[in-house]
Amino acid sequence: MKRARVGRVLALAGTLVLPCGVAAQDVPEWVTRTRLSGLAFGDYYWIASSDNEELSGQHGWWFRRIYVTMDTELGGDFDFRFRLEARSPGDFESSVALIPFVKDAWVRWRLKRQQFYLGIVSDPTWELVEGTWGYRDVEKTPLDLQRMGSSRDFGVSGKGPISRNGVVQYHAMLGNGSSTRGELNEGKKAYLALNLFPGDFIIQAYADFEQRDENADRSTLQGFAAWRTDAGRVGVQFAHQERDEGEGVTMDLDVLSVWGVWNASEKLSLLARYDKMFDPNPEAEKIPYVPFSSLGKSNLVLVGLDWTLVDRFHLIPNIQAVFYDAAGDTEAPASEVIPRITFSVTF
Repeated sequence: MKRARVGRVLALAGTLVLPCGVAAQDVPEWVTRTRLSGLAFGDYYWIASSDNEELSGQHGWWFRRIYVTMDTELGGDFDFRFRLEARSPGDFESSVALIPFVKDAWVRWRLKRQQFYLGIVSDPTWELVEGTWGYRDVEKTPLDLQRMGSSRDFGVSGKGPISRNGVVQYHAMLGNGSSTRGELNEGKKAYLALNLFPGDFIIQAYADFEQRDENADRSTLQGFAAWRTDAGRVGVQFAHQERDEGEGVTMDLDVLSVWGVWNASEKLSLLARYDKMFDPNPEAEKIPYVPFSSLGKSNLVLVGLDWTLVDRFHLIPNIQAVFYDAAGDTEAPASEVIPRITFSVTF
């Protein structure tokens, strides 16, 4: 049985990597309507200094993410995407193999200029913000980084233009609120983003509301604006999240992010970003790959140089530094400084 399974896997691989001499009529029909793609990125990192003295001086290589994506046409106006993601824990403690899981699994119906999705799908929280920033391989966008939302959810969503000229668009979703994990509660999460594309500008107004167990509901408001030209792009984002803590107690988290990318040449781009947390983040110690502290208000400074060796392979030397403002009577934690050489490959 094991030999038979290996044979089936090899047969499948053979249909995906076909020699040039194979006649077109010998190619299975599903291969002609299916496309495989992928993305992998990671770093050589060095923790030059940290509030956690045990981490100071630690360095090494890791893959932060590897994606393999299959897109296939189902016929008519329907298509399907299946994506696997593998990642390392990034907690500076675990020494385990890359952990794979299903990142995307959705069916899309394209109805004229509208698109409707069912399954595990990208939600509106930072899809536009991340696509405009363009450097997920260097760092997550602020809500993602600070664990104030999730990039995926299981549910139904729709997006498309509202105005005839496409300047006004929407992205709405109703999901479980449990990201790519299984659903175990009665609460759900509703999302709505209104996007404007006047000329070289991008403007977004976003809101969500999530029902959670034990009356720990959360709501988020976000504003985002960016300006894009051939020479580069700049963006600014502000988000406010309110978390119910029970018994009438609420917690507010506010974050501001300002960034810019300058295309110095066809092969070189400069990037810089500043994130300001106006409140200590109680989940800061859970943030992977960067040792944040929950005892202060963090200021993230990021600068880097994107060097395109070939179109599908980039080297991005960068440095991240996290400085803290004191919260109340608590002394501000020591700064985190992490130089990295990030590599990014698409295929």
